[in-house]
Amino acid sequence: MPSLSGALAATTTALLRLLKGKPKDSEELEAFALALVLAFIDAFMLAYIAPFYSVFAAKLTFHVFVYTLLASLTGVLYASYQASKDLRVYAVAMTPWFLSLILVLAARILRSATIFIW
Repeated sequence: MPSLSGALAATTTALLRLLKGKPKDSEELEAFALALVLAFIDAFMLAYIAPFYSVFAAKLTFHVFVYTLLASLTGVLYASYQASKDLRVYAVAMTPWFLSLILVLAARILRSATIFIW
């Protein structure tokens, strides 16, 4: 199921971008490829962690991670719709992954088995 969600998000991203025309230069092609990868990973992770929602519902960091994933996916879809080739947009869309790195580091420091500590 997570792979199907990721594939659907990547296909939607590709369709939204291709409605504005094919990418013409290498910068547009890089932005297109990055949008596809980000959309796939965001939707995959949302579908992957959905069964654990009831377990981590009381954890603030879980909610922050889920909502940043939703915001990231929304931002990637909108940037594809606008045919944005500015890589800063996609760097901001990587916020959930920077957050997850911080959570993993905090979990390692606190010697916790789960990253959603708080």
